[in-house]
Amino acid sequence: MNANGGQERRGFHEHVDANHARILAVDDDADILYTIRAICEAAGWQMDGASDGAEALRLLRQRRNYDLVLLDYHMPRMDGLTLLGFVREEFPHLPVLVLTVDEDQATADAFLDAGATDFALKPIKAPDLIARIRLHLRLAAAEQQLERRPHEELPKGIQRQTLDAILDALRGAEDFVTQQDLAEITGFAYQTVCRYVAHLEDEGLVDVQFNYGQLGRPKKLVRWRDKRK
Repeated sequence: MNANGGQERRGFHEHVDANHARILAVDDDADILYTIRAICEAAGWQMDGASDGAEALRLLRQRRNYDLVLLDYHMPRMDGLTLLGFVREEFPHLPVLVLTVDEDQATADAFLDAGATDFALKPIKAPDLIARIRLHLRLAAAEQQLERRPHEELPKGIQRQTLDAILDALRGAEDFVTQQDLAEITGFAYQTVCRYVAHLEDEGLVDVQFNYGQLGRPKKLVRWRDKRK
């Protein structure tokens, strides 16, 4: 345990098990919590619910055995962004998925800067939520196995395991792909992919093209830039 009472590097559980995980869901809507509980039970996970940020922090500090947090954005007294800040201070490596109806990139960037792992959009769809939770439980387990790897400093809002997954998808693509394609390949939310693609652009690791169709905004196409060429 660290000096602030937070979790150590390897997380709450010594080994994350994607099939027997404990989830903390935070939402002020009782119906949403009921739905998430039913989804978690169907997937074989245990779920605790909290209706506000203060209750969520109490459970996190008291039980210290959660594998993932589902966090609502809009809540009274303490919104999801504020709660996320407290969670990251004490539990820096706990995966946190934000439940939100807001799809704008500015909101996504604010949460990613605060330490969000990914997003799940409302209204909740069981297959999507289950797949997204399983993905991040697997990534958390992989992170534990690689915990002895030398630390590499990354920009704020960029996490190594997510970046590696997106890089693997780009390296496996034969040609240019859209950011939506990457979201479908990796299982991450579209907003998360956009943030990481922007980082890869800044690092000069991808080539970018734009497809100007007849309707709507042009689609950004990206391709891994092989430095050996």
